[in-house]
Amino acid sequence: MIKNNYHTHTVRCGHAFGEDEEYVLEAIAMGLSELGFSDHIMLKDHPQPNIRGDYSLLDDYVNSINALKEKYKDRIKIYLGFEAEALPYYESYYRELLDSKKIDFLCLGNHLEIVDNQLKAFFSSAANKNDIIRYTKSLIRGMKTGLYKFVCHPDCFMGSYVKWDYTCQKCSRMIIKASKKYDVPLEFNFGGVRRGKKIYGDEYRFPYPYDKFWKMVKKYRCKIILGLDAHAPLDLSSLNNDAGYKMIKELNLEFVNKLEI
Repeated sequence: MIKNNYHTHTVRCGHAFGEDEEYVLEAIAMGLSELGFSDHIMLKDHPQPNIRGDYSLLDDYVNSINALKEKYKDRIKIYLGFEAEALPYYESYYRELLDSKKIDFLCLGNHLEIVDNQLKAFFSSAANKNDIIRYTKSLIRGMKTGLYKFVCHPDCFMGSYVKWDYTCQKCSRMIIKASKKYDVPLEFNFGGVRRGKKIYGDEYRFPYPYDKFWKMVKKYRCKIILGLDAHAPLDLSSLNNDAGYKMIKELNLEFVNKLEI
């Protein structure tokens, strides 16, 4: 079902596996036309071992992916990017990377915020309504900047805030309307699918994608992109992804296959 994937990590982040070239070869083997590398962005002033690569690895990442672009240019189109949070502190850094053509694109993966000059996670620890509201406002602020090609796992908060209550519904509607307004596609993320189903509150489901969120996305007819969120080469072709394709079919979701980068 998927023709192109723009959500691919590398071993530099500390929680992914495999060589860069192995991802490319796996993508070619499964017939992808385009592969976007989008490892967690290296942040100079806020290192996070085992979450994102150290800033000193930036040039190695850039040089490696650029070399693969050239080596495999006749077999697959490769893009170099980052998955980055909507952090105003780093906005000028993001713009510099894009304006200088050092990278091709950014995608918006809102895992955390900066509080008192420290990184504080939203991604796996949204425990109350205020967390969801802060996440939503930050995500929308990021979409407004025009820096990002798509929003990664927009419904990721359902992995920790397990009840689909009024706050979740309101915030989801705000995210979806912003996606439509600023023309930033939302990613149906297979990383949550590969984690498998378990009990969340009174539901047996994936942490995300969350079906009620995606029913709302369909209602508002905003753009959807599929993202494999690969942290190992075989994640691209894993049979565990089939449950995600089944969910897409059951929800009758329409999606765009290709981004303009």
